[in-house]
Amino acid sequence: MNIPINILALVFVLSVLIVVHEFGHYAVAKGFRFPVEIFSVGFGKRLFGWKRKETDYRVSLVPLGGYVKVIGLGPDESDVVAGSEPAAPVGPRWQRLLVLVAGPGMNFVLALLLTAGAFVIGMEVFKYQDEAPLVKYVEPGSPAERAGVKADDLVLTISGKPVSTWREVEMDLGLAPRENIPVELSRGGETVRVVLRPEPDKKYDLGYTGLNPFLPPLVGSLVKNYPAEKAGLRTGDRILSVGGREVQSYYEVVRRIREAAAGLDGPEGARPIEFVVERGGQRITIPILPRQEAGSWRIGFSPRYETVTKRLGVADAFQASFRELVRQTQTTGATVARLFRGTSSMRQLSGPIDIAKFSGEAARSGPGPLLGLMGILSLQLGLLNLLPIPLLDGGQIFVTLLESVARRDFPIKVKERLLQAGFVFLVLVMVTVLYFDVLKNVNF
Repeated sequence: MNIPINILALVFVLSVLIVVHEFGHYAVAKGFRFPVEIFSVGFGKRLFGWKRKETDYRVSLVPLGGYVKVIGLGPDESDVVAGSEPAAPVGPRWQRLLVLVAGPGMNFVLALLLTAGAFVIGMEVFKYQDEAPLVKYVEPGSPAERAGVKADDLVLTISGKPVSTWREVEMDLGLAPRENIPVELSRGGETVRVVLRPEPDKKYDLGYTGLNPFLPPLVGSLVKNYPAEKAGLRTGDRILSVGGREVQSYYEVVRRIREAAAGLDGPEGARPIEFVVERGGQRITIPILPRQEAGSWRIGFSPRYETVTKRLGVADAFQASFRELVRQTQTTGATVARLFRGTSSMRQLSGPIDIAKFSGEAARSGPGPLLGLMGILSLQLGLLNLLPIPLLDGGQIFVTLLESVARRDFPIKVKERLLQAGFVFLVLVMVTVLYFDVLKNVNF
């Protein structure tokens, strides 16, 4: 049932973002009296529409975004879509530049509005992400343990940049696999310096460190047909003790289970581990017999992350939106730089399957999460289009700036060759992203 909703959410999200982008080009072109031949919602065959003056306003067959064809702006994606010959440039170059910049500019404005709207409506976020990055558990054998990080260390800086929340720590370390990252910690009133090298995961190539915040001992989900479910453990249960020893956090639960399971393969054989949980104000004792799997003992449950709803007034929402978009822009720039350096991979990029999944999840979660996701995607679309790659707005902007320096327009044939090279490059990138998208989301 999720797949149809994901597809509809993808169509809605991309259509809104791309049509707003194209409207930016259209509005400024009209303002400068550039002839606009087509404004299309969707691609492909024209289904219906109307014509006013020189512009054909249409709805086309493929409902993923749209395009605008401005006569004389130069060879662009509309010439590829329409399969037509580009016209000679019209208007001063500064006007053409403003028409080109207007598309990404509208995406940035939309991103600010959507993200602010999400903060006004309210977004449910993990509580720990806005808390101070105090390490409460270091996974054995992890990069953090090898680097010398200890429980109760407070992360102060990453690569020389001060951090104050777990959100910043996860972002800075998660997007930097395979890199040696200097980290400053506060330990017992002293500053300790370590070097962390996050290990890439196999799905999204995100950096794993083994650093963990405080996590309450709440059962978030159960694995079907595993011992925890069979024994009667329920989601929402707060675990009070494991094997007769009290626990205060989820990671203490993990440690106590590991300790209790250490002797299960001894001469006495496997025996249940006693869990005491709180449920509806009552204490309940549940014996759970672990299941041996791949050389270790499994219980079959995962933690629940406590959430809070962030809701702001209009003025505060716009300030928070601006700060979030600046942070996302910096993160995107760092990710692109790592791609060029070869320290991250295309797995970190999201293709249509990922976007459909994220859009569907956001739509099911409510208007706040959906607006928040659309704000991020609108920002990413604007930034993507500013890259100096032929066929994108950034490529045309770059060529127009070169023409301004040279004080002459380059031949149409030269621009067409650049357009074709950019088209081939983008197709290769899209195929690669789609390939990893399938690997990440389809189980063979």
